[in-house]
Amino acid sequence: MPACSGPILGWDVGGANVKAARVEIDRGGLPSTPVVLERFLPLWREPHRLTAVLAETAGHLGRAGAMAVTMTAELADCFATKREGVGFVLDAFDEAFPGVDLLVYGVDGRFRSAAEARREPLEVAAANWMAGAALVARIVPDALFVDVGSTTADIIPIVSGRVAACGRTDPARLASGELVYTGAQRTPVCAIVHTVPFGGRRCRVAAEHFAVAADVHVWLGRLGEADYTCETPDGRSRNRAAAGERLARMVCADREMVTDDDITAIAENVAAAQVRQIAAGIGQVRRRLGPVCPRVAVLAGQGTFLARAAAERCGLAASDLADRLGREVARAVPAAAVAHLLAAARSAS
Repeated sequence: MPACSGPILGWDVGGANVKAARVEIDRGGLPSTPVVLERFLPLWREPHRLTAVLAETAGHLGRAGAMAVTMTAELADCFATKREGVGFVLDAFDEAFPGVDLLVYGVDGRFRSAAEARREPLEVAAANWMAGAALVARIVPDALFVDVGSTTADIIPIVSGRVAACGRTDPARLASGELVYTGAQRTPVCAIVHTVPFGGRRCRVAAEHFAVAADVHVWLGRLGEADYTCETPDGRSRNRAAAGERLARMVCADREMVTDDDITAIAENVAAAQVRQIAAGIGQVRRRLGPVCPRVAVLAGQGTFLARAAAERCGLAASDLADRLGREVARAVPAAAVAHLLAAARSAS
């Protein structure tokens, strides 16, 4: 892999968000602090927009002659198979950036050419967790990396500077506890809880897409309106008042029927359930590793507040990756990670 100086763009292309990080590489091969940009894109509904979003994002960050890519977009249900999804994402990069040197990060921790990635799509599908963990392993050699994003939580053990994950595919990671499908924004409330406190007793919730986790955390003040970057279930405002209206509908009520205290009780119950789900994943990973399991959790992602509560519930010391790399990088670790990892690979060659 040839050494290079100049900028590298790192990309994390998901099914709901496109994240990019620009890293400048000096002549000694040392990377700068990344500049990060995120774009919401519901790929399952608007796959035709991916090329334009990539080009627009790179236009804001500044183009680069080398790009590093990781993805989870292949799981979007507009694709029949992961092979089709990987190919679609790579086609979009080819169209947006003809002639750019594109390297794709794999679950085995190495980069592939776009042509190799097309031949081995399952080796690059859903590899962003490995990229983030590989970067963290260079900073904290013994840790549980807990990255809670808008949709999912990754729980990745790092032991003696090595990523010690058990699963490599999404199904294997779900089974191992290393992937928990709950996040700070997009998770439907009815997928988190079946009952909530209301009227002095437990009340079943509607199995409807009335509210999402972002409504919970905006109501509780853990996310601001500007942090609510996904679509709202009803297409209305992202402010606290609208979030409360959506949460009231979870018990088939409205704001004329419920008080602020009722909404707070519902929201706190949902948030606590998310913490328990993430803590259960941490517990499963710890049981597998036994005595070699680290006692420190390194936290990242939009849902760091959920990761911290889960780590504390499990008795782990918590360290926020934002304190080391900055808040924006910690919210988009895989994009920054692949840029740094590519820079390191090229400087070592």
